[in-house]
Amino acid sequence: MRLLLVCLLVAAVAGCGPEVSAFSRIELPGQPVLVTAMGDSLLVGVRRDGQPVVPGLIRIGRDGAVSEIPVRPESPYGMLAKWYAIDSDGTQILAVGGERGGAHANVRWSVWTGTQAGIAEKLQGFSTFGGWGAGELVGAAITPAGPLVIGSWQSAKAGLDIAVWTAQEDTWTRQDSAGTVLESNRDTLGFANSVTPYKQGILVAGMQLAGGRQIPAVWQSSNGNTGWTVTPLPDAGQIAVASGIRCWGSVCGVAGSVDGTLALWRLTDGTWKRVPSLPAIPVKDSDKLAAPIDENMTQVLSENGQVKIVRADGDKWTADAVPGPSGTVTSAAKVAGKLYIVAGDQLWREG
Repeated sequence: MRLLLVCLLVAAVAGCGPEVSAFSRIELPGQPVLVTAMGDSLLVGVRRDGQPVVPGLIRIGRDGAVSEIPVRPESPYGMLAKWYAIDSDGTQILAVGGERGGAHANVRWSVWTGTQAGIAEKLQGFSTFGGWGAGELVGAAITPAGPLVIGSWQSAKAGLDIAVWTAQEDTWTRQDSAGTVLESNRDTLGFANSVTPYKQGILVAGMQLAGGRQIPAVWQSSNGNTGWTVTPLPDAGQIAVASGIRCWGSVCGVAGSVDGTLALWRLTDGTWKRVPSLPAIPVKDSDKLAAPIDENMTQVLSENGQVKIVRADGDKWTADAVPGPSGTVTSAAKVAGKLYIVAGDQLWREG
């Protein structure tokens, strides 16, 4: 009876769902920017403002041990880069960095590869990622067919195309999007937000502008940069976007928004479905949500600076405040059963 009374008293705030674990802050030699799994370890991209080399990369082992991965820049902008994307297949590491500069303050992009023994910037010609027609870079993925970088580039028809860069040894080349579903036209404009490896290819989450609507969409390649298809995500209202995306084997999840509230979609058996009955948490279509952290579609996000975990409790969903972290959630990952959250320029670990 006492437990029931407590539940009734606090239901309006957090409900009586699963217990929220305590979180502890991890001290790092820099400001955390991104986290991603590397096998049963965590990679943490950090930024060390004021240091000769600003970008840093940290590995946190399964036992919690923290070690630095050597980072070797090869250009002045590489020395100042902020991490925009990091991916690993458990052995190899692929990263994209960038820093604004020049007369027009455009982002000067850099691409980095290596292993836990160290990563190095691979110098590219200015026109590889910049110059006339350049858009931005949004993601990186290591596939069985090779590494890929995803971004945007001026379309021959309208706006920007979703663009893919492939590597031949250390040289990166942008591939032509014309004639594929990555190409924009006057009826439909495509925008990429994030990318994840999937089977032999990748998935790209973003949105399409078409027919007066903003439609969340996922582009899929069947093998590396080939066999592209696009799927508008279902039950998407009038203004919607797919932001973060992640896969666990054949199951994938997307976090985004529909008409100003949190939306999640799950891919199972080759079909995307919107997750029903989520808490009505306000989300702007411009918010860059982290991807779901597990195949149960558990989601970490911020509401008015309060970090919350949205997760299934049986056939219901709860939104529980997380003790400790505060501020905007910019990245999250679950590694070796532990949840890591980057929020308010700090890294937090569950337990």
